Amino acid sequence: MGSKVYFIKASVAEGERVLSEKARRLFHAGAFGSCFKPGDFTAVKVHVGEETNNTYITAPCFKGLVEELQALRTKPFITDTSTLYTGRRHNAIDHTTLAIERGFSVEGLGVPFIASDGLFGTAETPVRIAGELDQEVMIAADIVRCQSILSVAHFTGHVATCAGATLKTLGMGCASRKGKMRQHSALKPHVKRGVCTRCGECHRHCPADAITLDEVMAHIDQDQCIGCAECVAVCRFGAVIYDWQQENAILGKSVAEHALGALQGKDGRAAFFNFVVSVTKDCDCFARANMRKIVDDIGILASRDPVAIDQAAIDLVEARAGKPLPKLIGNRRLNWHYQIEHAVKIGLGSAEYELVEIE
Repeated sequence: MGSKVYFIKASVAEGERVLSEKARRLFHAGAFGSCFKPGDFTAVKVHVGEETNNTYITAPCFKGLVEELQALRTKPFITDTSTLYTGRRHNAIDHTTLAIERGFSVEGLGVPFIASDGLFGTAETPVRIAGELDQEVMIAADIVRCQSILSVAHFTGHVATCAGATLKTLGMGCASRKGKMRQHSALKPHVKRGVCTRCGECHRHCPADAITLDEVMAHIDQDQCIGCAECVAVCRFGAVIYDWQQENAILGKSVAEHALGALQGKDGRAAFFNFVVSVTKDCDCFARANMRKIVDDIGILASRDPVAIDQAAIDLVEARAGKPLPKLIGNRRLNWHYQIEHAVKIGLGSAEYELVEIE
């Protein structure tokens, strides 16, 4: 018998209030209140969605969970970290403004939004771990300092890790800018000759100024590239490519090790939720409206095990769709197993689980 993963069927069509109350029911069913103590500074890790994205999990869906934390007399705060790529989540000022506009605020949820890695993503704390790739990872300072964490992830596909859920929310989403760069260091994209149209989008969006254009095509300076995958995100012609087989494995393992760092010192003081609704092939970092769903809405999952909850979500998505996740997102070279298997190996959790369905 593996870790317990609590599950309730849910759909975006039911409305934000219903989703909020269903998440609250899972909170009670799993007795997650015991993870949080009065006076805790509790990080509620979310993703507010990149600008123009409208398939992210909206603020009112978190209301019930936040109210449960307040009833426990913790000090909850909504949080996320700055991105490597350019956009409205690239620094704390723009990120906070976007979060407030979208209701992740005192007015919307009764608690503030605080960027846990500071103004520029550089407020960090080194955390020692027993990793395979790293013995030390750089985690957002306020994630390390808070006493407990409630991670609420939106399950989606992902352009580099295949699956984006709790492990990615913790590993990539709780890392400082330096931590993110470390994770992406294996990603070295190149431009495919004969496919590039010289549209210049990759050049305009590259935060590292690593891309130049000549009379024929775009070129990426491998020494200057930070591996943020912004060029992959903005290229509309499939001209920017990776050696997915090698780089997907390293990135997946690195995400798991940074997730281990984010949870260091929080044994028994963390709970994890996956919203498996509005499941798109790309994550909420994509600034696109009305991204196509790759599977019908399934529900919400909750667990004390960050590995088990992701394994359960993947299993539910693949079973509902009747297809493996790499095929669903259109990149069969990607493999989600790297995240899960490495997370198990380093002691982050178990891939074995017992699914407990709540009415």
